[in-house]
Amino acid sequence: MAWSKPLGGFAREVEQTQNKRLRAAALQGFSGVIERSPVDEGTFRGNHRVSVGSPDNAYDEDLTDSAGDKTLSDGFQIIGQVNNPFAVIYVQNNSPYGPPLENGSSKQAPQGVYAITFNDLKEAAGRDF
Repeated sequence: MAWSKPLGGFAREVEQTQNKRLRAAALQGFSGVIERSPVDEGTFRGNHRVSVGSPDNAYDEDLTDSAGDKTLSDGFQIIGQVNNPFAVIYVQNNSPYGPPLENGSSKQAPQGVYAITFNDLKEAAGRDF
């Protein structure tokens, strides 16, 4: 038995599907950390970063975004441009008070931000990482 159609089209379809899944997971993760971020002045929320291929180690102590709208929009724009189904998308926050917040120092986010969001992503994927 032989293939009656070339597999190139199938491979492209699989790549497109994987790319959509990757972007959807990144969007869910990024919005999750922003939504869960405790807000005092908005510096922590405003310093969530999205980058592709390598980490973005920037931090701006004057950057505030209490609502998270601009931060979310900026990150969504970057994620929306990803067209490699195996790209590494980084979601991070380089705030010096990020580690204490992640370890429960905030009454607004006593269980942290990133760990809970990661657990939600695992649950949405229906598997253990």
